[in-house]
Amino acid sequence: MLSLTENEKKQLLEDVRKEFPDDEMMQEIHYSRLLHYFQTKDLPPHERVKFFNLLDKMPH
Repeated sequence: MLSLTENEKKQLLEDVRKEFPDDEMMQEIHYSRLLHYFQTKDLPPHERVKFFNLLDKMPH
């Protein structure tokens, strides 16, 4: 799993805010989607499934 730096995360968030300036819900959804994409993009399919299963088990 790839870890993003704090600066990379901040840049993602800035990009998302520009794309959805008046919609906080869409910002959160899109940011999460992009973050998970970059964290898992180089993983084989079975490892991606493990990653998302672990997320599902985390407290919300």
